[in-house]
Amino acid sequence: MDIICIMGTNKEKIRRFTSDKFSFNDYLSVSSYFQKAENNEGLKKNMEEDWNETENTSSDQKRLAQLLDRLHHHINLNNTSKIDISQYLYRLFTKVAVILLIPALITIAVLSYLSINPPEKADSWAEIHSPVGSRTQFQLPDGTQGWLNSGSSIKYPVNFMKHRDVEISGEVWFNVVHLSSEEFEVITPYFDVKVLGTRFNVIAYDDETTAEVILEKGKVLVLGKNQEVKEELKPDQYLVYNKSTKEIIKTSIDSKNYTSWKDGLLIFKNVPMSEIARRLERKYNTEIILHGDSLKSAIFRATFQDENLEEICKMLATVAPIKYKIHKREKLDDNTFAKGKVEMWLKNNINLK
Repeated sequence: MDIICIMGTNKEKIRRFTSDKFSFNDYLSVSSYFQKAENNEGLKKNMEEDWNETENTSSDQKRLAQLLDRLHHHINLNNTSKIDISQYLYRLFTKVAVILLIPALITIAVLSYLSINPPEKADSWAEIHSPVGSRTQFQLPDGTQGWLNSGSSIKYPVNFMKHRDVEISGEVWFNVVHLSSEEFEVITPYFDVKVLGTRFNVIAYDDETTAEVILEKGKVLVLGKNQEVKEELKPDQYLVYNKSTKEIIKTSIDSKNYTSWKDGLLIFKNVPMSEIARRLERKYNTEIILHGDSLKSAIFRATFQDENLEEICKMLATVAPIKYKIHKREKLDDNTFAKGKVEMWLKNNINLK
């Protein structure tokens, strides 16, 4: 389509403009016509046709040229004020946009820099907690999976693929992904555990007298805090570290009896009541007081699956001459509740005072 045809489709806009009854869109369109020299011939022809239609006289080229000049002058007068306003608004908008964009640009720049130049050492850590009375499954960035027991936590660096070190508190079961290029190390306040790919359980509660490692599969090295090797564990071996004496005892066990908690099971096979009480205390965040050495040393076989503590006490009382008392939890000033407490006796040693 040529210029003259384009002009022909916009006659009405030109008429509105000359009568001062034009919209801002009309103004932009007509202004664009007069700002381009190549449109002059089309405009003259357009206006000549209108002149002939309205005046019904022969073409007066001189008057037509004068009218064209007047239109140019009219546009230029309006153009100055309207363009000034447009430019002011544009500059204002630009300043506001820059102010709004600065934080975003800084953030993008920082993130881009960190992705290209990550810090050599891990200053940032991620942490996962398991609430008291529950167990929590987790997966680390390298694909390693595991479970946190009641009241336990695991902490690892954000750039984990460069430093596969984790710090734990409480009881954690691991199924470590083997990576030949990078070892996996578990750090506790009492010892460290170095592995290449294995399934194992680490227990390191702050309020217990011992810390423990149970190995299901693979091989682990238990290291002192100076990185000296203390023990090497093979599958179905159990290491107990005494915090006060620094003594280490290693025994052979059925590891599933100690790691089944992650599946919601507590399995006891020929273990003393003192051990049962200790593991129940961990799971239910409850103090269990055993009265009498005879009860502490009594041997039990039992399997519990997600029963609550009161149900477990009832089951124990049906298979052995045991009496128990569950104390009501005391409400504290901050509206939380104190740690639970359960007392147990053998029937021939009952003392409820």
